[in-house]
Amino acid sequence: LNKMKFFYFLLMTVTVSCAVGTKKGDKYYKEKSYKKAIIAYSNYLNRHKPTVLALYQRGRSYEEIGEYKNALMDFQKILELDKKNIIAQTSIAKVKYELGYYEEAVLAAQKAVEWNPDFAQSHFWLAKGAHQMGYFKDALKSYGMAIKLNPDYGDAFYYRGALKISMEEIKSACLDFNYAKRLKVKGSSIAKKKYCS
Repeated sequence: LNKMKFFYFLLMTVTVSCAVGTKKGDKYYKEKSYKKAIIAYSNYLNRHKPTVLALYQRGRSYEEIGEYKNALMDFQKILELDKKNIIAQTSIAKVKYELGYYEEAVLAAQKAVEWNPDFAQSHFWLAKGAHQMGYFKDALKSYGMAIKLNPDYGDAFYYRGALKISMEEIKSACLDFNYAKRLKVKGSSIAKKKYCS
């Protein structure tokens, strides 16, 4: 089973309970009107018991407009409803990373990996946190695991390539940039041109 399909399958398992009630928010979210989506999801949540999907979509909307602390609160609320929700836990790792709390990002991602070692995104955020903290060997291993679980994980190839540049493994980095370019990752063409010409 493709890991991204698995990710969406996990999301779909929580969709039914509030699909109709969050329809307006979902519409705005798909249109990338994130502020309107936040208002719609908040209206729903103010009138109903909180649901995993409504909290997740509102959290993602907050994330898209850079309101990471609000996003974090929503993802943490999900864990109150579903104590081992892998998507929420991985999202917490991602938001902690975006806030610059790299050690906390690593700890959150490690917990996600413990809960489900087959979820590529958890390994990716574990890698990014370790990368920022200078734990290059650990980061390399986690990027590799993310790629093993999802061979089309372009961002993992790109950031592993960047890590390998730091480790002066230029030839191997260029292979990763090449894969990232094939997968149309932003910045990969520039990186390839800079380091691999």
